Amino acid sequence: MSQGKSRLGLARPMVWSMIALAAGALSAPDAAWAAQLGQESASGEASQVWPMLLAMLAASTGVERLIELLWNYSDWFLLNARGWQPAHLRSAQYVQFKSGTSLLLGVVMGILIANALGMQFLYSLAPFAPNLLANVPAGWDIVITGLLIGAGAKPVHDLFGIVTGFKNWLGASAIKQREAAGAELAEGVLKLAQSDAQSMIDVPGVGPARLHASSGGLDGYDEEVLEEGAPSVDKYADMLRNRTAL
Repeated sequence: MSQGKSRLGLARPMVWSMIALAAGALSAPDAAWAAQLGQESASGEASQVWPMLLAMLAASTGVERLIELLWNYSDWFLLNARGWQPAHLRSAQYVQFKSGTSLLLGVVMGILIANALGMQFLYSLAPFAPNLLANVPAGWDIVITGLLIGAGAKPVHDLFGIVTGFKNWLGASAIKQREAAGAELAEGVLKLAQSDAQSMIDVPGVGPARLHASSGGLDGYDEEVLEEGAPSVDKYADMLRNRTAL
């Protein structure tokens, strides 16, 4: 009898341990499912923010291009209708006026675009800070979104200016290289023409005659390289043109 009780006492812990393992196995899928739901909700929150940011960037780019177009027409009107000089458009007062007016126009256009499209940036950020952003009125959300769109037009304008400046620099560098190559070609042809004139002598009864000399001084080019019958100035010009071609 005592042996049966002892066996029963040993079996009880084993039974309880098996029950605990079974409960843990059953609860593990629930925990994994909860973790998966948490990851999906976090990714869903992030997926709401990125489209809003891209839409705001596109709106800022559109506002910047529209303001730039308005100023182009305004500058054309001042130059042609009001008789302004180009120096007046580069004056400090006019540049400051354009900067302040552009910011004001950008903010107004940004608010109008946000209101027309129903863009609410704070609403897209509400899942990340529900206690802080969940109760923001929709009107204020639209105004703040419009302010961000209008303020973002200035960095977009600066970025376009950097790209345009780099493009102009590349074009100026190419022009300088072509000018340097042309100057080198002209200088070489002039030097050869001078040396060619010095190699001519006036033979009585014959007229101007050329002294026969080797052309090895032209950077290693021999008389065999130069085609026979062609003027040496033209040959040297062709040689320099081929060597300085871009």
